[in-house]
Amino acid sequence: MIRPASVLIVAALVAAATASAATTTTKTHIYQAFTSSGKPAIKITKTVTGTCNGGSAAINRNDAWRCFAGNFVYDPCFNSSKANGILVCPGNPWSTSAVELKLKGKLTLGNTKKPSTSGMPWAIETTTGLKCAIDTGATTVVQKQRLNYFCVKSKDGLWGSPSRKHEPWTIYIAPGTTTKLSTTVGIQTAWF
Repeated sequence: MIRPASVLIVAALVAAATASAATTTTKTHIYQAFTSSGKPAIKITKTVTGTCNGGSAAINRNDAWRCFAGNFVYDPCFNSSKANGILVCPGNPWSTSAVELKLKGKLTLGNTKKPSTSGMPWAIETTTGLKCAIDTGATTVVQKQRLNYFCVKSKDGLWGSPSRKHEPWTIYIAPGTTTKLSTTVGIQTAWF
């Protein structure tokens, strides 16, 4: 026989679990490299001179570029109409500093999409705390899923694209050496 107090406790536990699940949603952020006045929004620790010969491969935005300075590739670098000839190149969206690129020449062959939260995120933080950024080079494919994101201080990577069917969004997670994908992880934050 279930006692009334037991029923209330069970009901409270179910309500708490439901409320907790409902508040777990993926947060999305559009990265802002510049302030509204055209100043870098992040600390600049190095300045280089270089060229940008096309839109970013890491993020499909009309203000994001793939740039070159010496033997280094910076992708993405962001421009602002209020910062003529200067681009800001953070390593990832959680960086506290960035490289400033002084542009030689003009920006050409850029991406055409305005910044939005559609498409592939530039970077992801999982619900388990992993911070992962998209890789624009050659990787591997398992079960038709590309190893898209490499994670800081982890042997695991994120495979394919996020599933947005439920909250929080999910994505496959496995080491880069895997031959089978079966585990997913929740996405706490996605940067675009």
